[in-house]
Amino acid sequence: MTGHKKNVRIADIAAECALSPITVSRALRQDAAVSESTRTRVIAAAERMGYHPRAKMGRPEQPKAANPTVDIVLDRDMAPTSMFTTELLVSIEQELSARGYDCIVRTTASEYAHFLPLYQELEHSKSSGTMILGYLPVEQLQAVLELLPNAILVDNTGDPRLECAYHSVGFDNVEAARLAVGHLIQTGRRRIALITGDPEHYFSRGIEQGYREALARAGIPVDAALIEHAHFTPRAAADAVRSLAERGIAFDAVFTSDENAVGVLRALHERGLPCPGRVAVAGCDGLPIGEHTIPTLTSVELDYRALGRAAVERLLAVGEGQPPCRMLLLPRLRVRESTGAAHQKG
Repeated sequence: MTGHKKNVRIADIAAECALSPITVSRALRQDAAVSESTRTRVIAAAERMGYHPRAKMGRPEQPKAANPTVDIVLDRDMAPTSMFTTELLVSIEQELSARGYDCIVRTTASEYAHFLPLYQELEHSKSSGTMILGYLPVEQLQAVLELLPNAILVDNTGDPRLECAYHSVGFDNVEAARLAVGHLIQTGRRRIALITGDPEHYFSRGIEQGYREALARAGIPVDAALIEHAHFTPRAAADAVRSLAERGIAFDAVFTSDENAVGVLRALHERGLPCPGRVAVAGCDGLPIGEHTIPTLTSVELDYRALGRAAVERLLAVGEGQPPCRMLLLPRLRVRESTGAAHQKG
């Protein structure tokens, strides 16, 4: 921006863009009625001309009706640490805002003492819809879905133990693991460690299933000693690698989440195990951090922007009595330096 010029008005921008002042005003407010190309052109002109909004300019302010709201239930354990969760939340907020909705984030944790006040808040909420983002224990999830049958599970494929119908929008985590583990096998790896989270977690269940299926397809027996359950943190993943090494369990590859991969790469470096020369590493999430690790990280990309958009569209489309809809978005593999070619023996 060239600077804050007090004399630049909406009418000036309208003249510059050959548009009406009303259209310019709507474009600057991110009104969905204005096309994306027009909005981009107006914002570029406003920046170039040094326009900045000022209080009480334009027509007298009218009382504004409150926007409808959407509740987002978020697992507190993931909220402060997960880069993926942060990116997904931003995507959902932007999609809701573009449609004239505000969102209320309600955090909870696995303990009953934390869940009970959340349930009471949802019971009295006036929101237009509810998204459940992340993991909830099955008993708590059952209770919320019975209270709010039109709630949408986001980035959560559900749980086979649920006794009620539900709507969900998530990723095909089974296919994600098939892609990553299949790729590692193609590079010559045979002792592939899986580092994942709580076995009850939907993500853990999905990637372990895909991991087992990929090994079976290649005729490689599953070695339970190569499956490590840890927290979804780089520190926990690094500890899992150290545990495998200290117990003398041979491995030539690791499959885990992108954030966990950061800890894996550090632990391998500390142990003098070069990646990918001795141990290949593949992640899952497609987070930007993978472009900056050393070596850069091969990852199964999960498009959180597409997930946020699909979740909002589904939430606003769900009506009373509609049959449950379970949508899975397909992942794709991005090969980078951390998987390399098959390692040399000797």
